[in-house]
Amino acid sequence: MNDSIFTSEHYLDFHTHSMRHVDEEDVMEIVSIHPGKDREKKYYTVGMHPWWTERPIDELQKQELKQWLRDERCLAMGEMGLDNLKGPDMTKQMDILRSQLALAQELNKAVIIHCVRAYDQLIHIKKEFPKIKKWCVHGYGRHAILAQQLIDQGFYLSIMPTVKPERYESLFHELPHGKLFLETDSMPNVSIKNVYSQLSKITGIDEIDLCRQMNSNAKEFFSK
Repeated sequence: MNDSIFTSEHYLDFHTHSMRHVDEEDVMEIVSIHPGKDREKKYYTVGMHPWWTERPIDELQKQELKQWLRDERCLAMGEMGLDNLKGPDMTKQMDILRSQLALAQELNKAVIIHCVRAYDQLIHIKKEFPKIKKWCVHGYGRHAILAQQLIDQGFYLSIMPTVKPERYESLFHELPHGKLFLETDSMPNVSIKNVYSQLSKITGIDEIDLCRQMNSNAKEFFSK
C-alpha cells in the first residue's frame, strides 16, 4: 500500500458504501464492498457482511476474495463481524468470522469489523488470531469506557457519524486520537465534511488538525 494516498488535506471517510464526493479532490472515501454487490470505488475494503452470509467461506469464495485482496487499491478485509440483532445465530457467525480472519491472516491484511452487542465474543476471537495486527471496529457509538477497553485490547475505532454531541466530546476527550477514525457509513444526509465540521465545533479541535490526525492514523493502520 502506498501511504502517500493519505494526505493531510483529505477529509478521510474511513468507511462508506458509496462514493458521494467523486469530483472533490479534498475528500478520500474508502468504500466497503460485499462480493456480488458492485459499487463505484477507488480505494476499498472487501469482506462478507454477517447479515448476508450464512456459512463459513468455501474454497470458491476464498479464491474470489483473494483476487480482490491482492488488488493494490484494496486496503483491508471487511467489513465482517458479529451482530446479535441480525443474521445467523452467534455460534455460526463466529465460525463465519473465523473463516475470513484466517484468510486475512494468510494475506497479512488489516480487518474492519462490524460488531453489535457482541464485544466479548469479538475479543475472544481476536485472541485466536494474534498475527493480525490491525483491527478496527467501525460504526462505534457506545461510551468511552468500553471504547478504552477495546483500544486496550488492540482495536482502533471508527466513530458512528450520528452519535450525540456529548458522546463525541467524551470519546475525543478521553481516548487517544491516534486510535480513532471518522466515517459516514453512507448514512442518509450525512456528509463527511459536515462530520469533521461538527466534531471541530464540539471539541475545539481545528478541522485541519483532524484531517492530519485521521490520515496519519490511516497510514499506520493500513501499513504492513
